[in-house]
Amino acid sequence: MKIFSLKAFFLSLSLVVLGIAVQAQAKKKGDTITTEPKLVVTKLKVGEGETFEVRGKATYTLTAANSDDSLAGIVTYTLPEDARNKIAQVKGIPVAKVPQTVTQKDVVAQFQKLTECPVVHLDFSAMDLVIEGVNLHFNRFVLDVKESSHPITMYICTIARQINAGLPRRGPIRRINEVINGEESQ
Repeated sequence: MKIFSLKAFFLSLSLVVLGIAVQAQAKKKGDTITTEPKLVVTKLKVGEGETFEVRGKATYTLTAANSDDSLAGIVTYTLPEDARNKIAQVKGIPVAKVPQTVTQKDVVAQFQKLTECPVVHLDFSAMDLVIEGVNLHFNRFVLDVKESSHPITMYICTIARQINAGLPRRGPIRRINEVINGEESQ
């Protein structure tokens, strides 16, 4: 009788664990937004005091909204062919080994002062990326979030409006993170 009870217990436990696993898989996947590509001019350090101007396209993919009114995300920079050729020349490697795009994670963006929809301007501080051992320097730059029906862009517009009005922003910040993480609204 004890063996039957033990089997029934483990069968029940297995069904509960399986149910939790199925429910976790059925959970809605997160969502995010990426800005449209925008021309950003950077400087490639190619030698002692020598720089090469790079005119590439940058995008920003949102990964989190922070309580200090900043956004966290990933900057992706697409290198033009002339910059890839210059890097290959400086490093003495084939152009094929120089990536067409480079990414930087955990990049913080600030809402530009008095920005508002339909286009919210995000400010980025100066930063450096290393490509095949060559330094690519970004001065301060701006990328844009355009208003749309996407929930995250609507919350970004709300945050910008509330910053300008001096109102609290905890609600839309929380909702952006819930949408990104695929969580239901509470």
